[in-house]
Formats: sequence, C-alpha cells, structure tokens
Amino acid sequence: MSTAVVRVGLLLALASAQLPGGQSMEELACVVGPRTETWASAKQRFRAIFMIQPAWLPVPKEALTATMQSAVADLNGHSALAPHLADECGLGKLSIQLLSMSAIEDPAALLQLFSSVEQLSAPVLTLLLDVPWVALAQAGWPIFGLLSQINVRKAQLQGALNDDVTDGMQEASAQQFQAELAAALNSQDGIDGMALQRAAAVYMGSPAKEHGDVVVVVVVVVVAAVVAVVVANNNNYNNSNYNYMSEMLCASN
Repeated sequence: MSTAVVRVGLLLALASAQLPGGQSMEELACVVGPRTETWASAKQRFRAIFMIQPAWLPVPKEALTATMQSAVADLNGHSALAPHLADECGLGKLSIQLLSMSAIEDPAALLQLFSSVEQLSAPVLTLLLDVPWVALAQAGWPIFGLLSQINVRKAQLQGALNDDVTDGMQEASAQQFQAELAAALNSQDGIDGMALQRAAAVYMGSPAKEHGDVVVVVVVVVVAAVVAVVVANNNNYNNSNYNYMSEMLCASN
C-alpha cells in the first residue's frame, strides 16, 4: 500500500473527530487534557513550517512530509490519537488533516481526497464561522497557513477540480483581485499594505459581489486581511505575531 493511500486513510479517519462547539480558549490551544505536552510539541513543529518562508508561498513538500511524519509518530508514541482521547485537542487533529492534504504528492491520491472533501469540510467551516479569528491566532495552530498550502497544491491539479467556476473565480473582477492580491503579498519590500487595501476596495466596489454567496464570503475575508495588515503595521508586532497575521492573510488565497 502506497504512503499516499495510507495518508488518505489517516485523514478520513481523523475527519470523524469533529471539533466540539463552544470550546474554551484553553481547549483550542490544547493546553488542557492528559497529552498537553505532546500536542504542544506537535504545534511547535507545525508552526516551524512557516518559518521557512511566508505561508502563502509553496513550502517544500519534503518539509511538509517530514513535519507530518514526525508529529504523527510522536503523537502515536504517546497514545495522543487513541480512540478514548477522541475529544482532546480537536484543533490539533484538524491541523493534522490539513497538513496531510498539503503533503500528499501523488496526484491521484490528492484527487481522491478532494473528491471526499465533504467529510473534511464540516470541521473547517465550523472553525471559520463559529470561532473568532483572533482566538484562532492566539491558539497558535497555523490553520490559515495550512489552508494556503492546500490551495497551492490544488492549483497544481488539472481538470474539473481546478477551474474558475469551482473556485468562484469566473468573474473578471475576482481574477483581477487575485492577481493584485498575490502581487501585494509577494512585494520585494514585504507585504504592500497600501496595494492590498486598494485591491480590496476596488473588488468590494465591483458588481461581482452581487453574483453569489461565494464572492460575498471572499469579500469578508478581504476585509479581515486589510484589518490584519493595518494592525500589524500600527503595532510593531514581533515575528511571532507577524506570522499569525500572515496566516490570516492566507485565507484570502
């Protein structure tokens, strides 16, 4: 059995461990429970991925694979993924799912995983809609960075799963915004906050936002990205907090 198939199986198994609603900050950060030290170690491994380069750029697959393998081995070694601990560290288990998706190299296995996306979408949507994003940042798990890496991998697929209609990008204004957003995030002088704000303002003022819920959701994310840039620029954040803000921006990819 190939490594890719094993990863798909692990991912679909973890998908059954839904994030419980109404979690406390301590539960999101995984600092309560019998395996807190093990989950803290996994969290540091996951965060280290995005010390290599900004989270919206492709992280080498070797780094993703090595991180996932070492984290899962450590968690299994301490029985942190045992069935009787299914309710512990839901955000950490979701991070494993997302990292597994971004680390799969076999296009056929990745295609199978995207075809089963309904099994994985519920906990992600619960997280994004029900949990304040500031709380996600404070919890320390790089959720938006991992989502960005999945987006990078998906862009490498050809066919029905990677077209403008599926992505809600059929409008010319959305395509222009995506290009301008990428340019602002990848400026040689760092994040170009002014360019990001201009692109967001033009997009939010375009008729595209009236064409469907998908585009409206993207606009909301853009607003969050602009706010993140303003906060980061005005408060002289240190590198750790800058990484949190970078994760927020990755949600706009």
